[in-house]
Amino acid sequence: MAEQLDFTRDYHSVANTDEIIVHHMTLFLDVDFDKQQLHGQVNLQFKRQTSAVHLVLDSRDLLIDAVTDIHGNQCHYSHESLSEFQGGQITVDIGTEITEVVIHYHTSPSAQGLQWLTPEQTLGKQHPYLFSQSQPVNARSWIPLQDSPKARITFNASVKVNNGLRAVMSAANSSAIPQDGQFYFEMEKPIPTHLLALAVGDLAYGEISHRCAIYTEPGMLDKALKEFEDTESMIVAAESLLGPYPWDRYDMIVLPPSFPFGGMENPRLAFITPTLIAGDKSLVSTVAHELAHSWTGNLVSNATWRDLWLNEGFTTYFTNRLVEKIYGQEQAELEWVIEYGRLKEEMLSMPLSSQTLPANVQFQDANDSFNRFTYDKASMFVHELESRLGRADFDVFLFNYVQQFKFEAITTETFVEYAKQTLLPQHGGKISEGELLTWVYGEGLPEWFEGPTSSSLDKVTSALTQFCAGGHAKQLNVAGWRVHHWQYFINQLPFQLTQVQLKDLDMTFGFTQSKNAELACDWLRVAIRNHYEIVLPTVAEFLGSIGRAKFVKPLYSELLIAGYVDFVSDIYQQTRASYHPSLQVQLDVMLTS
Repeated sequence: MAEQLDFTRDYHSVANTDEIIVHHMTLFLDVDFDKQQLHGQVNLQFKRQTSAVHLVLDSRDLLIDAVTDIHGNQCHYSHESLSEFQGGQITVDIGTEITEVVIHYHTSPSAQGLQWLTPEQTLGKQHPYLFSQSQPVNARSWIPLQDSPKARITFNASVKVNNGLRAVMSAANSSAIPQDGQFYFEMEKPIPTHLLALAVGDLAYGEISHRCAIYTEPGMLDKALKEFEDTESMIVAAESLLGPYPWDRYDMIVLPPSFPFGGMENPRLAFITPTLIAGDKSLVSTVAHELAHSWTGNLVSNATWRDLWLNEGFTTYFTNRLVEKIYGQEQAELEWVIEYGRLKEEMLSMPLSSQTLPANVQFQDANDSFNRFTYDKASMFVHELESRLGRADFDVFLFNYVQQFKFEAITTETFVEYAKQTLLPQHGGKISEGELLTWVYGEGLPEWFEGPTSSSLDKVTSALTQFCAGGHAKQLNVAGWRVHHWQYFINQLPFQLTQVQLKDLDMTFGFTQSKNAELACDWLRVAIRNHYEIVLPTVAEFLGSIGRAKFVKPLYSELLIAGYVDFVSDIYQQTRASYHPSLQVQLDVMLTS
């Protein structure tokens, strides 16, 4: 008989959060670039929900040196490895009186949540670099803790850096660099553990506004400040929809290219990929996305990775609203249509049973919950709520929803029950309970759903028709096209193209030489599947210089499908060390299965 799933349980954590709640952490870290290790001490303060006499924590490849109570008395503990997806388990005997334990430990050089870069792997080529990526389940690889979205904590941290570099965290940061290399941090508001973040490097500082600044390598700072100069306007726009910004400051750090995501919404220090710096602000919606998470994701969080859509769906919708407010309706419509296109593409390759809003990955890698359904299908659902209710009434619902659950982690079922108690009684004539449940639990898209359109794409459709009918690329009228028009054009090209057609497009529009990472990846996928082999050196260079999973994984997949097995093997052997450890693990499975 199949196991009956408990949708309140976090299957990716062994921590006994239902019995004991760790509410505050005091962290001491010594950064050792020579050994590529953090030497740490963490004090965990907790409250008991039951009479439990054991504290169970998550870990992954951590080396535990000692566990004591706050007075230095040794605590008996066990440390065992579990599954590949869960990592390990630390069980500490805490009796009936202990309310704080102290763990002395150090990390493994191969910790999945940390990437150690040599000077040669940085922009400046002079200093090493370290950055973390805790989401979804890798905070446990650099701190022993209750590593679950439902385990919110406040923290203080002291980080010792011995080589004159700057340390920053997802906390209150200072623009000054202490001469003794001792950095102090405080986060007084409770955050989910996957938002714990650390970076150490040769980091310059530049202000965008009184509450927004950028940290990055000196050679990147001016470009980053220019590209992201509208961030304060985004904050103001977001506040007009969901109320005052709740985290004091919204700083960003632009990381090296090996950062595996477009962005990561760590409170007070959003992590941003340099692949967003296109020179024309065409990709800054990712900044808006990470900012939007400040309300939907950081303030109201998913309780388990099954419930990720509550983060990403509302945030993807909210991002589109910010883009509309700052950059206009046309760009917002274009981005929404492209989002819908990504969703339809993934619907062709994903089993129907996986095409629900809740990501049923309880016995899989938590990374598998990050798909187009938890992002884009969920966003389509929220857009439809807006359409059904009308924008004014929907904005009231969204505001009240965030206020109701701020600083909480909720499940899909919590949201559904809240909608039944508020949305349906107030707007029952506009959406039914059956329609609500079809969206949330149904597979694929509801049969009544009509995808977004934009009249701005009519000229692109006309050009595509002309080209597919035998017209030459140089005859197409592409005057005034934005990046999003080009994205749509490339993604709507026929699946099979001739070498003559590919060369015509490439020679006319210079796709292979594109410096826009989004366009380059889309074009290279088209070229690979059609064996336009002139792009292979560019593909190799791209895969060796960018570690963003959104680009890397599809390109490797296209290469394998097209039969370039030896090419993939050679390139991956050369580039694997440049990828973030968490991405290495995923690629190892993908490329060797």
